[in-house]
Amino acid sequence: MATIRDVARLANVSVATVSRVLNGTAKVSDEAKNAVLEATHALGFYLNANARALAQKDSEIIGVLVSEVSDPYFGVMVRSCEEVAHSNEKILLVAQGFHEEKRELRAINSLLSHRCAGLVVHALAVPDKVMAEYMKSFPYMVMINRVLPGFEDRCVNINNFRGMYLTTKTLIENGHRKIAYVNSSHRILDADERCNGYRQALLDHGCEVNENLILKVSPSLEGGTTAAHKLLEHKDEFTAVACYNDALAAALMAVFADKGIKVPEQISVIGFDNLFLSSCLNPPLTTVTNPVDIMGKYATLLSLALYNHQEFKLPEFETKLIWRKSVRDLEK
Repeated sequence: MATIRDVARLANVSVATVSRVLNGTAKVSDEAKNAVLEATHALGFYLNANARALAQKDSEIIGVLVSEVSDPYFGVMVRSCEEVAHSNEKILLVAQGFHEEKRELRAINSLLSHRCAGLVVHALAVPDKVMAEYMKSFPYMVMINRVLPGFEDRCVNINNFRGMYLTTKTLIENGHRKIAYVNSSHRILDADERCNGYRQALLDHGCEVNENLILKVSPSLEGGTTAAHKLLEHKDEFTAVACYNDALAAALMAVFADKGIKVPEQISVIGFDNLFLSSCLNPPLTTVTNPVDIMGKYATLLSLALYNHQEFKLPEFETKLIWRKSVRDLEK
């Protein structure tokens, strides 16, 4: 049975370094990190630990890693995962990664130590090579909101590029040619994909891409407040704002209202995600669906099926426009 010392010996690092990599407690070079993860995979270090536990009794735990549970988006996802866990007589164990590589690694290792019978991971900061080692070692691990090359059949995601392209195209079709974009400041794939969708929609329809109108902020209410104040410094340069998510859009609308700027009469605002709050705003927010509740459900079902060596086919997860009242048609 492999031990942590065996891993250290094979990776040619100290036991302390192995511990740091597995627990994410300190900075470790990429070379050392990769060596440790490859050694754990070669030795079956985690797999053996799980086998010892499973020999005693079946696991009652499903693990879920999200960025931050206080984010409404992840709250919806966790609730969906919990419903699947409950219906399968399991307990849901939730960890947070906060879009930080070190914290995501520590959270993944912590969930694995609890010998989960299913594992759904939202980890966007961990590099592909490192994440691939986990996916190889744990064939029931499922990723959400990320597509990892070689493991596409275990990745649950939407087409973020297409979703934001649709969002921006909707504004253009309603007469808006000068469109600002508020993006997430996190270094994550979906932020890049959505920004690319925004840019491409402008280019395809002959609209200018004004770099002054592309902001990166924390994808939260606080970030949206910051973005609103920055955009108002250029208020004569745009007629509409596309947002990375609904939380940003909600904060923008609140600041605009406080400044006496009417939505959509003076500035149109469009969101992304279609969270519950989007229908409760004044005016109700036009947005694009990001079916995280459905994705969370099927990601959990897929992980459970893989854990039990059963076949399971994922459905398609599509984005679509939800038209409400925060966008004005300038051509009317």
